[in-house]
Amino acid sequence: MYYMLDMSNNQQDENKKTVTIRGVNRDLYERMVNVARNSGKTVGEVMNQAMMTFLGLAGKVGEKIDEATQKAINVGKAFVEGYNEAGKNIFIVSDLEELRITKNEIIGLGKPVSFRNIKRLILDDIDQQTIDQYIDSIITVDEVVVPSSVNKLLLLQKCKFVKRVVTI
Repeated sequence: MYYMLDMSNNQQDENKKTVTIRGVNRDLYERMVNVARNSGKTVGEVMNQAMMTFLGLAGKVGEKIDEATQKAINVGKAFVEGYNEAGKNIFIVSDLEELRITKNEIIGLGKPVSFRNIKRLILDDIDQQTIDQYIDSIITVDEVVVPSSVNKLLLLQKCKFVKRVVTI
């Protein structure tokens, strides 16, 4: 089965082109189309993200494809969990270089918050009770900065794909 994918939003973008891919599983492709449709993105955007994620997980040139595939599966599961959480009554904050937020700002939302895809998240005056009640999840954050009074193990229960937790 062949699929022709226009992987660009803008035909004039030199880094993007129309490609034909042989051997694509029909069911997987249809699922990808549904994900794109439900997320308001194009199939090309979703495919680009999937390929970037997979290649990023593959890491070094010598890494085995099976290891990269397993990492991709884990990331995919986290993506699906995040997608399913969209139906929950949570506030999602995502796609930032750095965010400094206070306990009062979090409590002021009146509902749990999920922090996603943030390079550096600074929770200045946060306490354990606020984390327990108002932070739903922290996903794909390079660095989380919290006061030393926070129990890091309890915080990590809310974390996925967090590279580092730092105390101040």
